[in-house]
Amino acid sequence: MWGYFKFEWVQFFTNKKNVAIYCLLLFAVIFYSLRVAPAYDPIEKVDVDEIEARYLTRATFLQDMAMKDLTGSHPSVFMAIDIFNYINPYDQKRLDALDRGDLSAYAEATSEWYDITNSFTYQNGSFFYNPRYYTYGSQYAEDNAFYAYFENAKRYEMFAKADYDLSIALFEQRTALQTLERLLNGPLPVILIGCALLLAIDIVTKDRRNPTILRGFPIADWKKLFVKGFVALLGGIVLFIPILIGIVIIGLQSGFGHFGIPVPYYTANVNWMQEGLLDVMSLGMFFTQCFLLLMMWFIVIITVVLLSSVVFRNELVNLAIGMLIIFGENFYFSRGVGFFWSVENYPTSYIQVGQIVSKIRNYYYMSDQLTVEFGITLLFTSTVIVVILMMVIALNSRFKMVK
Repeated sequence: MWGYFKFEWVQFFTNKKNVAIYCLLLFAVIFYSLRVAPAYDPIEKVDVDEIEARYLTRATFLQDMAMKDLTGSHPSVFMAIDIFNYINPYDQKRLDALDRGDLSAYAEATSEWYDITNSFTYQNGSFFYNPRYYTYGSQYAEDNAFYAYFENAKRYEMFAKADYDLSIALFEQRTALQTLERLLNGPLPVILIGCALLLAIDIVTKDRRNPTILRGFPIADWKKLFVKGFVALLGGIVLFIPILIGIVIIGLQSGFGHFGIPVPYYTANVNWMQEGLLDVMSLGMFFTQCFLLLMMWFIVIITVVLLSSVVFRNELVNLAIGMLIIFGENFYFSRGVGFFWSVENYPTSYIQVGQIVSKIRNYYYMSDQLTVEFGITLLFTSTVIVVILMMVIALNSRFKMVK
């Protein structure tokens, strides 16, 4: 068994396709770390000029209104006066805190500012969020901004209580660990799972090139399949090495961040009539849960490839089935569809790993049932079913991996 493992290990890491995948991923990570990450332009950032311009514009309006007879004025004028009188002191606190360099005080005032601003902006035709939320014309732009304000309010609330050093880069999520958090909430899980698929796609079918050598290993075919799966899983774990290199590069430029950084996550209590009842976990816990889900996805993809290989013996079929699983959610994903369908019962609903852990996927689906625990259980159950089917075939006396 050990000899066969070493043989598969060498075959896997000398496979030109696999070497090319690792090299391409490393190149993409280095390019992102050196060119894309430093140019990150968040919608919500610490911009003294913007805060000051907003504060002065409102202050000028209030001064003008104080010198006028407002009898018979439109109700929106009185509403604006009330809101500006209420919100301007918070902008003043933010400016004063930045001027003093007191980032804890800035975080506290900013948390309150996001909560208050959200309460009178959402579904109010007279006030709007940052125009950049509406850049792509999404019909859900206001809902996305509404949720983002809740996230920022909770994040800044926790920053105000932090026992680690604060920085502007930390507030704007530019540090290395926060960059990884943003990527896990974005395309990175699909990229990693797709790479795991490509690495494993020929792990069985390649044996047709070395039939004589493989017949020399006196172990059962089902054991060979398990060794292949284990090697492919180790190969998937190696995918994290380029990611770690990218973290180091970004960390040297913008700081590494801290594993205690708050990560807000959705709760069922979020609605426009309340003050953003999000809960929070540490960034370290966020990464741990993402890693567990990614590992389960690697196992699912690898076992599916193994089963497809013994049934169809064709790499293109393996690729097609794997891609169908990875992108299967696109066939039914729609905002709010979880209110009508039990999307939590579909394994493909858990492909966006970071969004499952932060539970923003629950907000998109309007479902409270998509959880990390249930997702891991569902994926594990799916793996067991696939393995049983594979074993039934592999233990059949007529089955031969190498004919």
